[in-house]
Amino acid sequence: MGRKLTYLAVVLLLVLVAVAALFAVTYRTIDQRSGRDESRPADVILVLGSAVWPNEQPSPSLRARTARAIELYQEGYAPYLLLSGALGRYPPEEAEVMRRLAVEAGIPQEALFLDKEAHSTWESVQNAREIMERQGWETAIVVSDPFHMHRSLLMAGDAGIQAFGAPALDSPTYTVPARRAFYTSREVLALWWYLLQRTVNPA
Repeated sequence: MGRKLTYLAVVLLLVLVAVAALFAVTYRTIDQRSGRDESRPADVILVLGSAVWPNEQPSPSLRARTARAIELYQEGYAPYLLLSGALGRYPPEEAEVMRRLAVEAGIPQEALFLDKEAHSTWESVQNAREIMERQGWETAIVVSDPFHMHRSLLMAGDAGIQAFGAPALDSPTYTVPARRAFYTSREVLALWWYLLQRTVNPA
C-alpha cells in the first residue's frame, strides 16, 4: 500500500509539473503575441466586443478597442468598420455602443456594419465571415485587447478570414500589470478549451 501511494504521489507530481510547464509556455506565447501590431491595408476593420457598463457606458476595454479601430480607419487602413457584440449584462448591445463612439468621432454611418448577434469570439468571426462574403471582402484587421489577439486571430483563420491583428495597447487589461497577468492567465484556459473543442469537433 505504501509503495502504491508513493507511486501515485510521484505520478501526480509529474502531472502537475507538466501542466505548470504547459501553462507557462502557453502564457508566454499569448503574451508575446499580445503586443505585436500587424496593421496593414485591408477591406474591413473587425472590432470584437467587450462589456458595456451601467448607464450605457463602454467599459474601458470596449472604449480602447473602439478607439484603436477609429484610429486605423482615420489613418486609411480600411474603409469600413465591422462592430461585433451582442447584448450583455447591461444594454444596449456592445456593437451599438461602439457605433455611437465611432459616429461621435466623425465616422460616417455608411462605413459602419453592425453584428449585434455575436455572444462569443467564435460567433463574431463566423458572423464576420458571412458579412465579408456578402460584401466581397477578403481581408480584415482584427481589433481586440492584447491578451485576446492570439486566440481571436487563430479563430479568424479557422473561420476562413485572412486576418491581421491590431491590439488595443491602451487597454487597462494590458497597461496595468496585475490585470495583464490575470487576463492573460485566464486566456490560457480559454485557448486550451478552444483547441480541445477544435480537436474533438473539427470543422
